[in-house]
Parts: sequence; structure tokens; C-alpha cells
Amino acid sequence: MMQPEPTTKCIRVSSLDAVSAVDRFSALPDGLIHTVLSFLPAPEVVRTCLLSRRWRSLWRSAPCINLDERDFGISIMIIRDGTLEEKWARFEDFATNLLLFHDNTSSLGEFRLSSRAYNQRHVDRWIRRGIEYCPSVLNIQILEHHRFKLPPVVGLNFHHLKMLCLHSVDLGSHFAGLLCSACPVMEDLKLGNCEFSGNSSQVITSRTLKKLELECCLNKTGYPLVITAPSLAYLCLCYGCYEAGISLCKMDSLVGAEIYVTEYETLSQQTERELLCSLYNVTSLKLMGFEVEVMLNDESDKFPVFPNMRTLDLHSCFLDEYELYDKLEALGSFLQSAPCLEKLILQYCMFYSFSDSEWEIERKSITLHRQYGKTFQCQKLKLIEVIYDHDHDHRLIELLWSLGRRLPEASIKLKKIKRFLT
Repeated sequence: MMQPEPTTKCIRVSSLDAVSAVDRFSALPDGLIHTVLSFLPAPEVVRTCLLSRRWRSLWRSAPCINLDERDFGISIMIIRDGTLEEKWARFEDFATNLLLFHDNTSSLGEFRLSSRAYNQRHVDRWIRRGIEYCPSVLNIQILEHHRFKLPPVVGLNFHHLKMLCLHSVDLGSHFAGLLCSACPVMEDLKLGNCEFSGNSSQVITSRTLKKLELECCLNKTGYPLVITAPSLAYLCLCYGCYEAGISLCKMDSLVGAEIYVTEYETLSQQTERELLCSLYNVTSLKLMGFEVEVMLNDESDKFPVFPNMRTLDLHSCFLDEYELYDKLEALGSFLQSAPCLEKLILQYCMFYSFSDSEWEIERKSITLHRQYGKTFQCQKLKLIEVIYDHDHDHRLIELLWSLGRRLPEASIKLKKIKRFLT
């Protein structure tokens, strides 16, 4: 099997200055050159072997392997015009040979693969080979809607792994156990459009994990997804579907969290509320899509105190069909659980920018009542930032008036930002 071939373009040196410039660059130590190579696509890295004898084998020991089908012209348009097989063959030959001839005497800094599973056997082999290099960073991006099932891997190859990013991957039933037992230094985990499958509960357990992002993931096991990460500092749950819920355990180190939900999927209202109660230690919290009923309290079902929260960012919240009075009551019931809150951000909250009904009659005038509900006890809240797109039906004026009455000690800053750029 032959080594991956560089591009056949001729390299011409037109002056002595160019030669000396190449020589000065070649005089740099291997470590610095490898850092430069880590920013280049894999085909460009291999092409450097044409520069001089000094560069002939440097690509073999580069600490980063970045295999991306897009570097070979593979795209949605290529699939449609019928040239996919030819371009995939070039990509397949290059990737196979690069991994075969790369130096495997030391651990790899990073292995990245961005590809469709056009030939699952080859993609399986590339992933296994990349993992065998014991990388510190592993990034697998499957560029398809349907999820790719990871091949069986040896847990010993993950003992250096600090960052794991997976996209459009079926995690199977072995993922949770692998993460718990085989990744002793894992700090950053990002899963996008991945599926937790199998017939048993899935548990993400890690003593060392500091950052966790779950974006549009799916849990079909019928059991709650349990996350136990005592060192976790940042958590992002973005959409997805978790019908059996999510349970957060031992989150004492958590300082920042973002939770995005939609009306149609993601989490039940009870799970949303339980999640909020688990985030009691955060200093910064961003919520998107939360509704009135999740926030409303009664005496028997109060939120815990959030003693460290300084910033609360609400995006597209309280858009359900409640009166403004009820929406403010829901907001206030949560704010009063955050005695140290200093900044509140309301982005496109409380009302839609435009009417969702062509039959709705726009109000020509409104009455702003002097007494409008009780004052919220948020003594340290100094700034409320309201971001809006359009003041339909004078609702913005009504909101600002009501906020001023209920939170008289806070300044209100108004920003008009188009929500959807055209």
C-alpha cells in the first residue's frame, strides 16, 4: 500500500529570498512546526513533504490528525451531481494510508474525523485506528441525519482522553460504563444529536468532568438519564428528548448552566422544575423556552435558595397564554429565591413581537394601573436588561411599567435587536 500522495502541483522557487525564507522556517524546532501543522487540513499537512528533505517525514509525527471529507470536495451538491463515488474513493484512499503510515510511537494530541458513513466498514476502521493512538482530544462528527453506531473499542486507549466530542452517534449500551471506567482524566464532553440506547439506564459518571454539553440528544432507554459529576463547572442541555427525565447528582461545583427547552419535546414540566432545583449553586443561569407553570410556586412546592446566583438570563420564556400579571408572578416567585441576584436579562420574553392571529384587534390605548401586584424582594438586583424586537400592541410599555412597579430599585435598560435577521 502506498503512502498518501500529495497534490501534484509543482512548487517553483523564483528567487533566493524565497529559498532562504523556506530555510529559516525549516530551522524551527519540530514542536513548533507541529503546532503550525495542527492548524492545517490533513491534505495540506501531507503536502509539506515536498518543501525539502527536512520536511519529508514531519507529517508522520504531527500530533493532530484532521480527516474531513469536505477537504476532498464532498458536499450535498456533490451527492446530487453524481460525482460522490470518485471523490469518496480519493478520501478513502488518503485517510486509510495516512492512518497506516502515521507514527504510532507516541500518543496523539488530537484525532478529528468529519465524514458521512458512506462506507461504514472504512469509517469503523478509521475510528478504531484513531483511538489506538490514545488521543487527548477525540472529535467524531458524522455528517448525516441517521446516527452512526460506534465500533467496539478498547478502554485502555482512553487513559489520556481529556475532551470527547461526538455528533450523530448511537452511543449504545456500553458508553456510560466506558466513560466511567476508562476515562480517568476526562474534563470536557460534548454530545450532539446522539442517542442513548439499550435496555438499561444510562449514567454519565465522572469525577474529573468539568464541562458537559448535550445538544439535541435522545434517550430511548425508558430510564432517566442520570448525571453524576462532582467537579462539573458548566452544564448545557440544549433541546433533545428525554421522556424519562434527567437527574442531576452531586452538582456542588457547578457555577454556570444553560437549559434550552421547547414546547414539543425535551422535558416534562416536572423534570424542568426538578432540574432548576438541582442548579442551586450556580452563579450564572440561562433558560430558554420555560413557561409560567414551571416557575409558579405554592407554599408546599418552593424553589430552594440560589445563594450564589448573580446573573439570570431568560430567553423566549413566559410566552404561553397567561396574563402578564401571572407571568410576573411566576418570574417573581423564582427571583425571590435568588437573594444575591444582580442582573436580570429578559430576551424576547413575556409577549410575542407580532400577533399570531390575523383576527386579533390591536389595542389603540392601554391603562397602566398604579398598583399592579406586590413588590419583589430582590434587594441586590440593580439592572434589568430587556431585549425586544417589536412592541406589538403596546405590550412592551406595559411590561416596563410593571417591572418598574415591582422592582423599583433596579434600573431598566432597553435594547431593540431583530430576532431573525433577513
